[in-house]
Amino acid sequence: MYKVTLKARNQQFEYPCAPGQTPLRAARNQFIPFPTGCQQGGCGMCKVKVLDGEYNHDLTRSHEYLSDEELNNRYALACCMTPKSDLNIITIEDYEKQQSELAEAVKN
Repeated sequence: MYKVTLKARNQQFEYPCAPGQTPLRAARNQFIPFPTGCQQGGCGMCKVKVLDGEYNHDLTRSHEYLSDEELNNRYALACCMTPKSDLNIITIEDYEKQQSELAEAVKN
């Protein structure tokens, strides 16, 4: 069993994720709010930035919502990935907000 730390909707959650299980499915099993759509890699609603940890990502996905470049830069779809270690992930909305706030702080 791996531990997933998820930042979503300005909250932080920790929950278990079994090998072979997606972080999205594990979160939903724990009633943790996670942006969800098709759950098959086609909509991009569960896109995350992986801050720490190792994982496998299913290559069957919509390239419109997750490009090869993003995949190489540790972005993933939580419905298409499985952990190989503990994971620290953040939803794309929270990550972009965090990056924007950092850029604004540096500018000031």
